[in-house]
Amino acid sequence: MLAQEEKIDVCQISLTGSRSLAMLGLLVKEPRSFSEIKAKFVEQKLTSSENSDDIIRIDMNTLRAIGCEISRACAKTNYKYKLLSHPFGIQITQDDVNILKRAYNIVTEDADISVLVDYHNLLDKLANSVFDEKIKEQIYGISILKRYSLNAIEEYINDCNAENVLEIKYKDAGNNKIVYKTFIPNKINLRSGKLYIFGYDIQSKENVMVPINRIISVLSRKTNETNINQLKPVEVKFFLKNFNAAGIEEGEEILESNEDLSQIIRGKYHNEFIAVQRMLSFGPACTVLEPLDIREKVINKLLEMKEVYKNG
Repeated sequence: MLAQEEKIDVCQISLTGSRSLAMLGLLVKEPRSFSEIKAKFVEQKLTSSENSDDIIRIDMNTLRAIGCEISRACAKTNYKYKLLSHPFGIQITQDDVNILKRAYNIVTEDADISVLVDYHNLLDKLANSVFDEKIKEQIYGISILKRYSLNAIEEYINDCNAENVLEIKYKDAGNNKIVYKTFIPNKINLRSGKLYIFGYDIQSKENVMVPINRIISVLSRKTNETNINQLKPVEVKFFLKNFNAAGIEEGEEILESNEDLSQIIRGKYHNEFIAVQRMLSFGPACTVLEPLDIREKVINKLLEMKEVYKNG
């Protein structure tokens, strides 16, 4: 008889534990009303609709007894129970957040858009596990994608993969005028902390880069039935002094290496603007060998910068 009673007690404790863990799982995801919790318990066969509501109250008090802080269901919480903290939460300090920021900036500097999305989702999950609101907001703020619609980004990624023809309405960065453009997206790249769609402009027949944050709307998405895609990179051959091969970017290859650490490199760039910016980034260590028109553009840009500096 005693053995039977002990067995029954163990089963009851196990069931209470199961319900408590299930309730913790529900509240971790989002605040829940009493009726929502009970409905889930019935659905998961942890209780029946005929059982007393006191069972759920006991389970909630069990969670509170092990260190969970759960708000009361009132008008302020839309009559839902909100999990304010629990002993299983991740403890992250301000120093930890600073390290996360530095690490994120390093790993995403030249990252593919899919990597940026993965890190965004990871940071989002991490922030959801932290109860300190200040720390939570700082973790949310680390991701570059925080300023963008993730749904829109996913659609643009699909457009790039399918090479769809997009007709967009956006605000031009130069004069703030509304511009309409029809182009074929090729990839999404991060430049200077901003996301751009790289593609081929059907009207101008040039490679373009469109800042995503300036796109007002996508007017149409069409299948590229004619297989138009004339993306031809701009090739530049240049000489560099004291170049660290670790600094080479995608689309660049070393043609010749010398004992004095100088290199002759050939790079392929999306358009002239990016090619010229890349050459300028090397400063006086870079000499453009070919083509001559890119060489002239780099020289003219340097002369412009010199005039601005002299008159500034």
